[in-house]
Amino acid sequence: MEGLADGQGARVRELAERAWGVDGVDPLNEEAYRSLGDVSAQHLLKTDGRRVVGYLNYSARFATVQLVVDPEYRRTGIGTQLWMQRPADPNLGVWAFGDLPAAQGFAAARGLRPERGLLKMTRPLADLPQADIPPDLELRSFTPTDADELLALNAAAFAHHPEQGQLDQAGLAARMAERWFDPAGLIVAFDAEGMVGFHWTKQVDAATGEVYVIAVAPRAQGRGYGKVLLAAGMSHLATQGLPTVVLYVDTADETAVRMYERAGFVTVHRDVRYIPIQEQE
Repeated sequence: MEGLADGQGARVRELAERAWGVDGVDPLNEEAYRSLGDVSAQHLLKTDGRRVVGYLNYSARFATVQLVVDPEYRRTGIGTQLWMQRPADPNLGVWAFGDLPAAQGFAAARGLRPERGLLKMTRPLADLPQADIPPDLELRSFTPTDADELLALNAAAFAHHPEQGQLDQAGLAARMAERWFDPAGLIVAFDAEGMVGFHWTKQVDAATGEVYVIAVAPRAQGRGYGKVLLAAGMSHLATQGLPTVVLYVDTADETAVRMYERAGFVTVHRDVRYIPIQEQE
């Protein structure tokens, strides 16, 4: 199925909420939820009447599958059926959010190995580090005229990142159209040569803020600007009355992981992308 019929997107969200309530982790990521309203992904459904009890999301752009089965319908073969119907893609990987034991077993039974990890980290928005801004650095809130420079910086900073590095004008506009978007929460940094970094914060819910994206231009790596932007963004979230902040970081980015650990973040769970074992042979 290329797209979703009227009402099916809402029923997929309801399925994800049921799974989240049992597993303690959201089974779909932001890209999957955004794709429910368009044809940027392919969608496979298993239903029981009007109720969606199994869902597979395939993104050709990211060569990624996301799969969720209703907790009441697990161990009935629905996950296997959806997996067998997945599109043929030699680079295909599947995300296991939370990397729960059931997901590990599913991956092992299908000859999949861990290829990439993503940590979810958190800390309270109290006793925050100070944002000691260097005299040659200016921090301010985003304005629409910053969009092109921000996209260019993002592409350079995340050139090897399979998702974030592909952010384009349409993706930026879509995120800025979300109800959570707040220009004051997108902090941009400039030096004498232009934009040198940004920290995009997000309010997830009434109690939680997020370090959504931190980027520093390659030309400015090693100057400590990431630490400055992190502190500035957390201070902004704290002024919104939020008690907690979370973030997601690739396990391969050891520099960023160390920075977050030094800032008081602790890991609460790990997401893993699995790929076929034979890809490495």
